[in-house]
Amino acid sequence: MKKFIIKSYLFLSLLILLACILFAFEENHKNTTEYLASMADKHQRIRDIDGQKIILAGGSNLVFGIDSQQIEKELNIHVVNLGLHAKLGLAFILSELRDVASSKDIIVLSIEHLMTSQGDRELQRMTAYYNSFAFKYYHEKNDNWSSLLKFKLDNHHILFKKTISNIIKKAKNDPIYTRNGINKYGDAISHLELVKKDKLGSKSIIKDNSDDKIKLLNEFYLFAKRKGIKVVFSYGAYERSEYENNIIALKKTHKRMEENLNIEMIMDIDDFVYPTSYFYDSVYHLNQKGRLIHTRNMIQKLKSSSTLKEILQ
Repeated sequence: MKKFIIKSYLFLSLLILLACILFAFEENHKNTTEYLASMADKHQRIRDIDGQKIILAGGSNLVFGIDSQQIEKELNIHVVNLGLHAKLGLAFILSELRDVASSKDIIVLSIEHLMTSQGDRELQRMTAYYNSFAFKYYHEKNDNWSSLLKFKLDNHHILFKKTISNIIKKAKNDPIYTRNGINKYGDAISHLELVKKDKLGSKSIIKDNSDDKIKLLNEFYLFAKRKGIKVVFSYGAYERSEYENNIIALKKTHKRMEENLNIEMIMDIDDFVYPTSYFYDSVYHLNQKGRLIHTRNMIQKLKSSSTLKEILQ
């Protein structure tokens, strides 16, 4: 019995020591350069703007594809690029918008074709690790205290993995996917002077999952209408050969969206489809030339929107 108590004490002491070591190496989330931590900066810009604003919401197609400063200049309304990552999922992004949008705001939903409704839970946990307020974006309101406990345990798990990566493997920070590469509007600019990658990532076989998305979007539309928020929908920029490879599923999805979506779609199915030479490292991420053209096209679509016509005149 005495040996068991001693072993238990030693084991507990080891766990406490390990926890202390981990916390000693934990990043300062306020100053970290981690890409996901840029969510906090985007939210701060929203809080700093007094009055009406345009909120661009979606995945990284927005971060690596839009010049928000140019939109702000052309439309004379403050712009915040809230885009971050498509794998956060539509439900997560709409929950975030419910939290930050205010009356008279304009929301432009720019959604990648591969985005799912519920998203990737591991990425959501990692996002909440760097932005604790994001925990509520992927947990239901009726979740009990066990969810909060699990969130804390997830943080320890993520901290352990990052410590192993940073200390043992000596992982280097990505020069492109970094908080430091994003400007005050929420746009990535660190890649603009770089040469296009030989191979584009994020290629996938698109499936028609429009029913779930339409349900979520129509529910959000009702929320926005009650709050006095204007909302329009578009697809993200998309590389032409990928569009052609997925054309059957895309047309099927587009037809269902046209028939059932209550939010105005400000573009046709192929309006934001561009040649390969316009993209940087992904079939959704534009280079400098593509970004310029896509921004111009987006501005024209917003000006032509029936939902926004009176506001943007």
